[in-house]
Amino acid sequence: MTRVMSIWFPQLPLDLWARRSDPRLDGHFAITREIKNALRITHMTSAASSAGVAIGQSMPDARAVCPQLMTEKLDEDRTGLLLRALWRWSDKLSPWAALDAPDGLYSNISGCSHLFGGEVLMANFALESLSDMHIAARIGIADTKQAAWALARYGNSNSSIIAPGQTSRNLALLPVSALNIPPKTITGLRRTGLKTIGDLYSHKTSELARRFGLELTQKLSCALGHKPDPVSPQAAETIYAARMSLPDPIGLLSDLNAVLMRLSESICRRLKQDQMGARRFELTIRCPDKGHHKLNIGFARPCYEDGAVLQQFSRPVEALKFEYGADSFRLVACNLEPVRERQCILGGEAQALEEDYEQLISTLGNRLGFDRVRKLLPQDYHLPELAFKSVEAVSVAQAGWPSHSAGSRTTRPFRIFKRPERLRTLTPGRPPQKFEWRQVNYISASFQGPERLAPPWWQARDNRLRDYWTMQTQEGPRFWLMTYPGSERPDWFIAGRFV
Repeated sequence: MTRVMSIWFPQLPLDLWARRSDPRLDGHFAITREIKNALRITHMTSAASSAGVAIGQSMPDARAVCPQLMTEKLDEDRTGLLLRALWRWSDKLSPWAALDAPDGLYSNISGCSHLFGGEVLMANFALESLSDMHIAARIGIADTKQAAWALARYGNSNSSIIAPGQTSRNLALLPVSALNIPPKTITGLRRTGLKTIGDLYSHKTSELARRFGLELTQKLSCALGHKPDPVSPQAAETIYAARMSLPDPIGLLSDLNAVLMRLSESICRRLKQDQMGARRFELTIRCPDKGHHKLNIGFARPCYEDGAVLQQFSRPVEALKFEYGADSFRLVACNLEPVRERQCILGGEAQALEEDYEQLISTLGNRLGFDRVRKLLPQDYHLPELAFKSVEAVSVAQAGWPSHSAGSRTTRPFRIFKRPERLRTLTPGRPPQKFEWRQVNYISASFQGPERLAPPWWQARDNRLRDYWTMQTQEGPRFWLMTYPGSERPDWFIAGRFV
């Protein structure tokens, strides 16, 4: 017979702060989340609850009840990472485990409980282990996944167990909300006097489905075991990491590089075997006197070459100062992506240029920050100052701008000014025959135009037409001039400059 354990973490966001030993947990503290355009309370400490703070309250209402209330917004990313870490931890209970996001786990414990001395001792072991990790939990064990879910959340104790074959009788006393159905359905059931799961037994499933929907009858059938609802496990992600602990601290740069070489070789060998690459590597170095130092490097494309990892880590490692050395090292490959082998091309000039470009982006990004190394990409917009966008160079593959023929009228200058600069007309004309720009006089030698662009009809901020002219000056520079046609005294601007 199948036996399922459901583990519920009712205070998982607060457990994040408990693991940091945050002193605010001893007082009036709550976690908030934006719900329907308002920050509302989702979790709180017992002190805040005693002061009148309730789940679902808006921030102004909670502060009115408890002026000394301290809050933090829900960190969904870190909470999700903690849940996945607990999912990997649950492998010690059963290899058949699955996530019940956002705050629970399922485990098929059939044939596993006897290893702990029975289901009661197994549940106690899980609760004690979680308590040691500062994680609050409730456990339910039953024949079905839905029944275990209901016990974990609506049971009489932190560890509720239904004996095999007794699911129907024990679920009868639980409220209908224990079926994990929508609030609208719960309200409708209560209005008709159906408050517990046992109240549903005397009604035909066809009648319940016709009035309250199929979801109610499906959840009831799953809870009672009339419909299969197995635990669907998912394999945990492979972690590419290596650790080295030394009996005595080291501080020489050559020794640090030797340790880093062994760690990177171990990780990159596994990455290459699995045809995976990492865009980021994180190195944690522990010093006896200063604690942990974290160093990060990134790559423009997924990397599994230990030589490239050593090269990018050389500069940040040299910048570290160890007074008493370091005795523990851990290297982790992050942001993993599949790697496809690229076929060599005869000549190889283009491929070599691409590799040099990626190497340049990686080196500049690690020294300056990847958010500061940017690239211009074309954008589908007819106005020249909006026809390009700035993105992080590491986030896109090397791509060029669309090519135009030599006689194409859409040829644009090498440099386009986002804000055209006004020039001073010395000899009028269309375009001016002589003008001053940046305190230098220029005389027209030849020109081509106009190219007229209409404003976006959906924007009312600037509804003027534009005329653009390409002008070659006698002094050598070639400019892209702009004016607004139809004005009494047309002003001229430098909109761009060719090479």
